[in-house]
Amino acid sequence: MLKRLFATRKHPYMPGLNTPEQINIDLSGSVLSLKLPPHYSSDGFEAHCDPIETMNIYDPAGYDGDPLGTAVFSNKCYISRAWEVFGPLTRLRYIGSISFVAVVERIDSLPKGMSCFNPNHFEQVINRLIFKMGPENPTSAKRVAPVNWRTEEKNGCLWLYYEIHKAEDGDPESFAPSQFSSYAVTPLDDHHYIRLMFHNLGYKPAKYSNRFANSVRDKVLNSVNLTLSEYAQQCKTEVQSQWPDATISQQRQPYNWIYPEWRYGDTSKGERDVVITEYSTTPPEFHL
Repeated sequence: MLKRLFATRKHPYMPGLNTPEQINIDLSGSVLSLKLPPHYSSDGFEAHCDPIETMNIYDPAGYDGDPLGTAVFSNKCYISRAWEVFGPLTRLRYIGSISFVAVVERIDSLPKGMSCFNPNHFEQVINRLIFKMGPENPTSAKRVAPVNWRTEEKNGCLWLYYEIHKAEDGDPESFAPSQFSSYAVTPLDDHHYIRLMFHNLGYKPAKYSNRFANSVRDKVLNSVNLTLSEYAQQCKTEVQSQWPDATISQQRQPYNWIYPEWRYGDTSKGERDVVITEYSTTPPEFHL
């Protein structure tokens, strides 16, 4: 309560931050463990998806469709919760929020012979996903990605971290600098991987908001551990023996995208929700 009393924009308060829950998720034998602050909504809204303790990632039921673009990604959610951030008591309502979503993602358009356990192939998969969230989704605000790309080896698993930001719009009053998403991804098998997402709706000044949002993200990610199933570990070993020299970029700079010309599709005629009529920056292709 004292932390709430003395909260400021520089040092905000988030309920439950220091009393996280231990969560373990069985994903077809691979076990993901992490500590998460409990869901909190001052308006009483419940979490969109309480942790699903056991999930069959090979059951096609429950995967969301993919109406955009030419590369097909589908995902199945197993955790979704939100956290509100409070500043001075002079403002009783929250000043920002962080939503956390964890999904198993399946890449349906990966060419035969490629595997997410190959670091080079996995980088191509994430590059294609990033493009889908940028120029291939032109109805949303323009994006800058990847930002702060880095990799880490934890418990024998390759983790890739990156951010996607809104492009600056030149408006000094814009909240865009404090509204961005962070991602952590790691393979589960040849065509499935985990994606942990932090979506930040921050406040001003952005340097305080972003610093706090990143501290929450890092606190969660430092608690994350994945133990691959015996089947997944066998697949990984086979892929590594086939491509022993495969690597992933340790650093990446944001793409200089030029957004395409597009129109809304006629879904009654079998068109996608958004139809790209002319690409400027073309989608990245997969290379074995």
